Amino acid sequence: MIRDPIQLYFRDPDKKAKFFVFTTIAMVLTTILITIGMLIFILRLVRVI
Repeated sequence: MIRDPIQLYFRDPDKKAKFFVFTTIAMVLTTILITIGMLIFILRLVRVI
């Protein structure tokens, strides 16, 4: 009988909620960083910066 540690971790609803909040914040921060990077790239391409 092999126990999956991920299933054991997500059995607790509190841990599942913390993981969901963490991944949501990580996705928002990643989106913001990609947007800033693209703006800088476009401004450098047009020679504004």
